[in-house]
Amino acid sequence: MEHITLFTDILPEEQERMRVCFKVREKVFQNGETIMEYSSSMKKIGLIQEGRAVLYCCDEDGNEYVIDELNRDSVFGEPFLLPSDSQHYYVCATTVTKVLFIDYEHVIKRCENACHHHSQMVSNLLQMTALRSRQQTDRIYMLSRSSTRKKLIAYLHSLAAEKNAGKFKLPMSYTALAQYLSVDRSAMMREIKNLSDEGVIRRNGRNVELLK
Repeated sequence: MEHITLFTDILPEEQERMRVCFKVREKVFQNGETIMEYSSSMKKIGLIQEGRAVLYCCDEDGNEYVIDELNRDSVFGEPFLLPSDSQHYYVCATTVTKVLFIDYEHVIKRCENACHHHSQMVSNLLQMTALRSRQQTDRIYMLSRSSTRKKLIAYLHSLAAEKNAGKFKLPMSYTALAQYLSVDRSAMMREIKNLSDEGVIRRNGRNVELLK
């Protein structure tokens, strides 16, 4: 699937008209600042324009988990992940992050003019939802692996396929990666060292190359 964004196939002048029609708002968040807390109602959609953020889940026991990495053109909000009563979801900036917010009701309700760009945005959202579903399926596969090593290898191969390259930079810190894979960080770092010693990967900081 080609790279789809919220504004794919929508002309710049149409995007400007949509900012008024959809009551688009922009806001800049600092590192560590909460961008959105999910609620039981579908109120708004967020689009990362610049920077990086992380979607976290906190369960009823106070345990926190990394659910997703959000980079440029990533979308988030309740329509993409319906919250449950026992879990709290929130998005937090990990660097200076510029976000565009759109009211969900303005997306699903057609305007009187039945504009082409409105239909195109809905089509883009559906395709992005399908892609997000596939990414979550990939993550379920990773988490289902029986060992830290197998989870790590599955993740690295998935990242290589996404980047279409054997060399890439990990999009998150090793601490965040351990949270993402639901493994112990120390055990994960030992496996990374083993993979390097065995010639399976070459690593320099967060830069990784798959050799086998």
